[in-house]
Amino acid sequence: MTFFMQRLAKELGAETPGEPPMPAMRPSTPTPVNEGGDRYVALRSLTEQLICEANAVIQDTSSHLHLTDEVGTDELVFTITCGGHGARVATKFRGDSATGQILSEDLPHEQPYELTDADAIPDLIVRLCLVAGLRNTESARLV
Repeated sequence: MTFFMQRLAKELGAETPGEPPMPAMRPSTPTPVNEGGDRYVALRSLTEQLICEANAVIQDTSSHLHLTDEVGTDELVFTITCGGHGARVATKFRGDSATGQILSEDLPHEQPYELTDADAIPDLIVRLCLVAGLRNTESARLV
């Protein structure tokens, strides 16, 4: 198992749920288009990998995480859902700038925020699992 899988298995198997981690965020700020596009691809690709790892650890297959993409607008968007909880990660392109934003009822939203970098994805996924109330009744037995 990867470090992330071990971390999630420990959280989901704990007798009492821990405090959901807060992913590292910062206020949304425009960046050059190429930087914003590269950043989005890094976030999206790591998210796909970690969702696959998380779903291997989550015992109840009906509670698996889902990853969806939106296309056809002036932004690149993916959404992670877990039960009734979710997070929408977007990069909006306007002229020569790109601005990231994360939207979730489970995160602060008094102003536009974006994830600081791809290192925030593991905390975001663990948070969504915990606020959705996911629990494992047995230890994960992955090699």
